[in-house]
Order: sequence, then C-alpha cells, then structure tokens
Amino acid sequence: MPLIILTGYPCSGLTYRADQLSTLLKDLQRPAATPDAEAQPQSQAEKGRYKIHIVSSHDVSHPRTVYDAARSEKEARAVVYGRVKRLLGKDSIVIVDGMNYIKGWRYQLWCESKAAGTTCCVVHVGTPIDQCIENNEARLHRANEEDSQNIDKDTRRSKDAEEPYPPELLQNLIFRYEEPSTSSRWDKPLFTVPWSDPTPPVESIWTALTGQTISHPTTPSPNLTTTTAPSEQALPTAVTDAPSAATTTPRSRISRPKIVPHQATMQPPTTDPGALYALEKRTSEIITHIRNFTQSHPTISSLGVSSTLTDPMAPGISIPIPDVSTPVFIPSSALAASPTEELAGAGGVLALPRLQRLRRQWVGMNRAYVGKGPGSLDGEQVGEAFVRFLNGEFEGME
Repeated sequence: MPLIILTGYPCSGLTYRADQLSTLLKDLQRPAATPDAEAQPQSQAEKGRYKIHIVSSHDVSHPRTVYDAARSEKEARAVVYGRVKRLLGKDSIVIVDGMNYIKGWRYQLWCESKAAGTTCCVVHVGTPIDQCIENNEARLHRANEEDSQNIDKDTRRSKDAEEPYPPELLQNLIFRYEEPSTSSRWDKPLFTVPWSDPTPPVESIWTALTGQTISHPTTPSPNLTTTTAPSEQALPTAVTDAPSAATTTPRSRISRPKIVPHQATMQPPTTDPGALYALEKRTSEIITHIRNFTQSHPTISSLGVSSTLTDPMAPGISIPIPDVSTPVFIPSSALAASPTEELAGAGGVLALPRLQRLRRQWVGMNRAYVGKGPGSLDGEQVGEAFVRFLNGEFEGME
C-alpha cells in the first residue's frame, strides 16, 4: 500500500538502493523468533505482510536514451505511472526506481498515493555529481570492452549490468534535476541517503509508512547482578514465568499519518443522471418564456416605457416567470443602454443570442453542483437561481 519514491542524479546508485530497500523491508517483516511464531503455520505467519514491488523506469523498450526527446520521455513516464497505479494496494509496498527528477512528476505520484488512501515518502539518494560522472565513465568503459569482445545484449542483461548514459545526456540530466525539498508537501517525509552510508534508514522509513515503531531487544549483561525488591518476591508464579524481553521484537503503534484527500484526488460525488437534463430543460423554458414575452411586446414603447430614460429611479420592465416567485426585471438603465427600440432585435437587451449566451454561462458555472446531494441545486431551485442571475446581469448593463 505505501509508496516509496526514489530520486537522485543519474548513475547515483538508485537501482542498488531500490534492491537494498526491498531486501531490508522483507527482512524487517519477518516474525520474531519466538516459540509462538514458530508454532504458527506458514500461511498464518505471513498473513498481513506487505509485498514488495519495484517499478523500474527503464526496460528494454524504454532505454536511458528516452530522455533525449520530450515525447519519448513522456511515454516512458506514462508506462511507469500505469504500473504504479496497478500495483498500489492495501497489502503492497511499491518502490519507484528511477531518477524522478521532475517535481511535477513526484507530485503526480503523490496524488496517486493519496487517491489510493495510502502513505508516501521520498528517498533521496545523495550521491555527489563527481561520483555520478565517475560511475557513468566506468559503465562506458565496460560497455566499450564488451563491444570489443562482441558480447551480445542478452548476455549483458544476464549479468545485471547497468547501461551507461551518453556524456552529453548525463550533463543535461544533472542540470535539469530538481532536488526534493521539505517545504513541498509532496516531498515529505524526506529521507536522504548519502553515498557513504552502507544502508538507508529502513526503520525510519517503515515507521513513516506504517506507523509502527520497532524496538530492538535488550539482553541483560551477565556481569550485572540484580536485586529483587521485597514486593517482587511476592508476585505469582505466572508473572515470573513470562517470556524474556530478549526473545521478542515488540512493535508499538504510533499515530500513523492521516491521509486527507484534497480536490485533486477526491472522487467526484455521485451525480443524478437526470439532474443535468432537468437543469438544461428548466433554463430553456425560462428563455422560451422571455422570447414569447418579446413577441407579444416587440418594442420598449409598447410597454409604456421610454428607452431614453436616464433617471435610475424610473420604472423598468418586469417579466413574470411561471413557478418562480421573482420576476425577470430589466431596469431603465439597461433599456437606455440598448441601441435599438426593439427588445429582441439585433443588439436589443433581450436578443436571443444574448439570452443563450447567458444561459450557457450559468449552466457551465452550476453543472458541477447539480444533483450532488445535500447543499446542491435541485429542480425547484434552478428557476429561482437562474432568474436571480439574469437580474444581476441586466442590472450591470450600462
């Protein structure tokens, strides 16, 4: 379930650290050497353990030269993203082996872990640039020797040898590298493994991902003499016969990081299939009713209102809408701003293109909030809300 994102310069030993982490995490999950653990069946002892998966950024179809072009690099990342998404589960630990040098790419993986409801951490392999260049030169020298000996590629892959980078591409990738930072929420928790460290802090990584702390057994020294308090001498035999702490490896629980979904990873709520259709239908009915009103009263003067009014307190035009308590009101300032006497004429305040544009604008703003449960617009509120929107638009016309 947890996700471990490795990051570092090219030729910094990322694959070595990924294999090392996989081995250490497997050893860490082995049951303690106690009589109870030995008596348990093999299936019961392995129950609840995490499976370790390593997702490599390079394979035969996607060699290291994919970084020469943006398109091929994007396709390679898409393959890695699909593999990570398939492997994330409640009983697995996924290790992403690769440079992962783009912070936006690390953010995408972090969002995927949050969408899956699991924890995530970043392990920075802190190898110096000079050492990375030296490692790549050693690989180039080995590759040249193999080419001179006519060793085929299948034999090279069987030796588990890492392919080198072209020198120009190596310098380019080092220059493009975006180091992780604790100020970025998608790079936390961050663990740095220097080149000189023999092993990564696997116990700290385990605690950050699972919320379990591993306390090492303490064996009392044979040279120390212990005195028994009088109160301890009266303890029952059942307590004194308890197993020693040196034979177990207790794991205490701490507060595991709480996975809080955000807008980028939250699943959208279930939408009523007919809600959007009802929204479109209701707003179209209101527009049709306004159009029928303009056909009965084609001009402003036919309503007894002058289009040359400049007094803001002058009366406007009210259009009643069926099943809506608030009428559509066109103030005198909007009528005075109209270049034509006709309400539905070209450039008129109630021209059909303008009404359709306003309807599409309001539907686009509210289609995501229709039929989504409590607090959303229902069929009875659509008409009232759309009329209030039209009144606000007409009021702002000058």
